[in-house]
This record gives sequence, structure tokens and C-alpha cells, in this order.
Amino acid sequence: MKLTEFQKEVLHGLMIGDGHITRAKTPNYTQTFGRKYELFANHIYSLFRDFCSTSGLYTYEVHSGKNSPLYRRWIVSTLSNTEFHYFSNLYYIFNDLGERIKIIPSNIKSIITPVALAYLVMSDGNFHKTHGIIRLCTNCYTKTEVQLLSDAILDRYGIPSRLEHVRNEQYIIVIRKVDVPKFQAVVKPYVLPLFLYRIGL
Repeated sequence: MKLTEFQKEVLHGLMIGDGHITRAKTPNYTQTFGRKYELFANHIYSLFRDFCSTSGLYTYEVHSGKNSPLYRRWIVSTLSNTEFHYFSNLYYIFNDLGERIKIIPSNIKSIITPVALAYLVMSDGNFHKTHGIIRLCTNCYTKTEVQLLSDAILDRYGIPSRLEHVRNEQYIIVIRKVDVPKFQAVVKPYVLPLFLYRIGL
């Protein structure tokens, strides 16, 4: 079974966000969604249903801290499939300590299609109502990698952005208020209605 081009574009967006490809001889895709995002988890599961078992979407409850209430999470997990090798090789490297870490691929400009950008913002973006800006939470990447993604969005769509230092050498991408309409125009056709608020609509 092969991934469709649309599924590949969706997976690129999810991988730049919070998606994960396991380290295995034959890998699989998995992603955890917070308690408020059951509908999004169901949507992602429906897109990759043919690659999942009947238990490919499941939920469990955990404590977020000592004496905290239970917090529900939703998990989408595919079966192992050679189709995911490409994504494993593209999004992960081993650092000098031998640790497998996630990266922004050097060819991100060709990867960040409107579909991928839409699923990135749904997976790991938000709209700041007070300032009228869109933020892409790229905290897990290096500053150089975040700049690479920012440059790719500018080069491909003419949408400038700035890097904002949040903490401990972590950076996010900020789409300025004046450029938000351009960003909205690119991704709106692919953003689910329940997530339009993440792009200020």
C-alpha cells in the first residue's frame, strides 16, 4: 500500500509539528493529541485509516502533575509500513551523542506545500488575539532550522516572518499581523472548520 500525494503532504505538516516516526526496521507514524482535540485526532485517523489497525486510534488518561486531575490524551498510531522510511530518513538524524533527534529538512522549501502548512498550523500553531499574529511552535528545533523554515515560507509564498526567542535557545515563528491575511489565503482551503480560529478566522 502506498501513501497518496495528499497523505504525504499532510504527513509533512504533521511531522514538522508534533508527529513522530518510530525508530524501527519498519517504522510507523504516531502522534499524541490533547484532550480538546479528539475531533482532530479522529480526522487524522480517518486520513490514514488504511494504514492502521482497528486500534489505531485510542485514548487514555494521565495525571499532568502531582495531585492533578486526570488529563485525557488521544493517540493515532499506524501499523509499520515501508512507506514511512522516507519520513524517518528525512526528519531524523543522530547527533554527536548518538541520540536520534528531529530536524527541519534542508529541502523544506519543496516540502512546505499549502496542505503541509495548513496541517502544521493545525498541529502546532496558534493565533494571538491581542496582537493579531499567528505563531508556529517550532520550539524543538535549532535556531538555524527555524530560520530555514521561515525563509522557505517567505521564498515560496512571499510571507515574511520573524523568529521569537521564547526560552532556553528555543524559537518560534511569528507571522506579523499585516501578513496574516496572506497566510490565511494560503492555508484556509485546507484548514478544518474547527481550527479556523488558529489562523484568526
